Amino acid sequence: MRIYIGLDGGGSGCRAQVELADGRRGAVLTGGPANVATDFDGALRAVSDLLGRCIAQADTHARLQPIIALGLAGATESGAIAQIKARLPYPDLEIVGDIEIALMGAFPRSDGIVMAVGTGSVVARKAAGTVQRLGGYGLVLGDNGSGAWIGREALRHSLLAHDGLAESGSLTDLVWARYGSVQKMIGFAATARPADFAALAPLVLEQAQAHCPVAGAILDASSRYLRGVIRQLQAGHPDLPVAALGGLGPALLARMIGQGSADLHCTEPAGTPLDGALWYARRCEQRKLP
Repeated sequence: MRIYIGLDGGGSGCRAQVELADGRRGAVLTGGPANVATDFDGALRAVSDLLGRCIAQADTHARLQPIIALGLAGATESGAIAQIKARLPYPDLEIVGDIEIALMGAFPRSDGIVMAVGTGSVVARKAAGTVQRLGGYGLVLGDNGSGAWIGREALRHSLLAHDGLAESGSLTDLVWARYGSVQKMIGFAATARPADFAALAPLVLEQAQAHCPVAGAILDASSRYLRGVIRQLQAGHPDLPVAALGGLGPALLARMIGQGSADLHCTEPAGTPLDGALWYARRCEQRKLP
């Protein structure tokens, strides 16, 4: 029996699932970070390990070479797709960016906009058969409003408050309690990966809910940026629905709505990025049919 494997790889981790030809699916398996732009070798190790476990899970069903679709953070913007294919021993392999599988999972039969915010951030539109994406350039040059950006802002605001140049609050107090000194905070930031910065984002959300002005200001800046990107993608398509994905996307979209963006036509995604990846895997097989 033919098996299909879909994999969704991001900066905080990756997830994969096997689907049999008759539509039955295996359990969702998880692995390590898989952003090929920020850590190519580490991402390939995580992907290879996870694919191996998926194939082992489906071993009793597999009779043909698996057809695999990978949606990987950093794959399209880094230009690494050919290099990834050369490193993986699977002939039937489709590789796209993580936002492509997110769009296909959220809007399999219609047009729409996806606001995907996790470790990184990217907003994309599917309309009239084409995909346009904005952002997603990594923490050094972009990923504004993302979990990594929010975590870095928490550290930056804490240092400004320490120097008497910005307001302090419960968030900055907790950050200082965690690190204890300027030296430790700078040492952390010097070697931190985006996922390490993003690990601070839940603390910012928690303190914003507790009405910390510093945490609220950070989330407001994130929401303003993302709202502007959505407006850009809605130009000429004002009624396109917007779906939020990622660990932070739904909370930030809800914050936008609560602060006056009720004109957004929000909708729940029809499916997950893994659903989108499995759709790409099946499309890969259809392309090979005579």
